[in-house]
Amino acid sequence: MSARAAALAPGLAGWAVMFTGLGLARFAFTPLLPAMIEAGWFTPGGGAAQGAANLAGYLLGAALAFPLARRMPVTPLLRGGMALAAASLAACMLPPDRLVAGHLLFGIARLLSGAAGGVLVVLGPPAVLAAVVAEQRGRIGGMVFAGVGFAIAGAGTVLPWLIAIGLPVAWGSLAAAALLLTLLSWPLYPPTPALAARTEAASPDLARLIAGYACNALGVVPHMLLLSDFVARGLGAGVTAGAFAFAVYGVGAICGPLAGGAVADRLGFRRTLRGAVMIQAVAILLPALFPDLAVTVVSGIVVGASTPGVPPLVLGRAVELAGPQRARRAWAAATIAYAACQGAAAWGIAAAFAATGLYAPLFIAGSLGAALSALIMDRARPSPRR
Repeated sequence: MSARAAALAPGLAGWAVMFTGLGLARFAFTPLLPAMIEAGWFTPGGGAAQGAANLAGYLLGAALAFPLARRMPVTPLLRGGMALAAASLAACMLPPDRLVAGHLLFGIARLLSGAAGGVLVVLGPPAVLAAVVAEQRGRIGGMVFAGVGFAIAGAGTVLPWLIAIGLPVAWGSLAAAALLLTLLSWPLYPPTPALAARTEAASPDLARLIAGYACNALGVVPHMLLLSDFVARGLGAGVTAGAFAFAVYGVGAICGPLAGGAVADRLGFRRTLRGAVMIQAVAILLPALFPDLAVTVVSGIVVGASTPGVPPLVLGRAVELAGPQRARRAWAAATIAYAACQGAAAWGIAAAFAATGLYAPLFIAGSLGAALSALIMDRARPSPRR
């Protein structure tokens, strides 16, 4: 059996993990936000706070994932995370404005959805890459993270029709898709026993990689939370145009990991990562400088490509620096740091947006975060591939 064929089954499992854990459980909230505001489910500030609750759950799940994986095999944790994501999406079918403590219950559902995503992201991709030979890690890693983009593009394309039927139908459809992928991916995971505890500290290069990746989280939050709302209400283009912008963001999210993985297999992860983050910083800034629909769509494509495109490059770079086994712990630390910065940025952006209603300063802040990330990560020395 060829290396490519041997990597296909775990690669597909990783694709399903990312499709569900990030694409559906987190990012599908973005095109639903304007419709939920218009339906009276939330105020603009309250809707942004629900997105931030999801990010807080992601941080919780990322922090718990590695301790859990030292006590039980990884595969049941991945299956359980998929099932939790499906259940939490189903809970969002209930209109919060018609229930006692409805906003709190919806927030808990979004928190659990984020927690499932955190567990899946920390444990899924390293398990896949550990089963893949070095020459295929870029492409297989890109395939895994492209699952996020397929989910975003599918949600942005289908959700406008489902929203027209009703928001509960839209949320229920997301839950059904997550349940289907849970069942289909069940037998595909590579053998993953419980992880051994490791005590050695991260090397300076790994520490810089983790810190730079954490700063990169600051850059993606404005587009992740507000892209559809900026197009729909900020530019006055309407809910359908907002959903379309999110769909093209998803197209970028499909292409970014695949293209980045192919380039990294040729040029190495360090050089590819540096170029990707520099391009990302410029793209985040575009809507602030040129508040135009066409420019925003271009920005959405590029930022969409980098949002799931940067993480596999960071993971691949960690494997270059430390090898597959030690890279698992570094990836867990990087994901936790990323989630912490992203959660803090999301709460800050929600508060700033609720207070001012302004979009441009948030895009400028995001661009600065991405630029800082490039400066920090690029300081790590070159390393031979392992």
